[in-house]
Amino acid sequence: MLASLGADGAVLVEESGVLAGISPVTTPRSTVGAGDALLAGFLAAGARGEAALIEGLAWGAAAVSLPGSRMPRPEDLNRTTVRLDAHPDPSRQLSPH
Repeated sequence: MLASLGADGAVLVEESGVLAGISPVTTPRSTVGAGDALLAGFLAAGARGEAALIEGLAWGAAAVSLPGSRMPRPEDLNRTTVRLDAHPDPSRQLSPH
């Protein structure tokens, strides 16, 4: 199961465990389509495991960095900003937005 947490990233739950990740965006421009971009990147990368979560987060962050509802292109991605946590804290407070 892949769940988007909006600005707080995403959580991937698989048989092997739970993995959380985030790809911070310095200057968000629009959230329209960001969840769709997250899912598309995740599915395109095989829909399983760390590599797929990284890809999905990179696509979602790229979408948030673009104006309006424009979907990102491969050259818009920055996978180096993605941070993963194999032991996420279930009591962590999420941002109010």
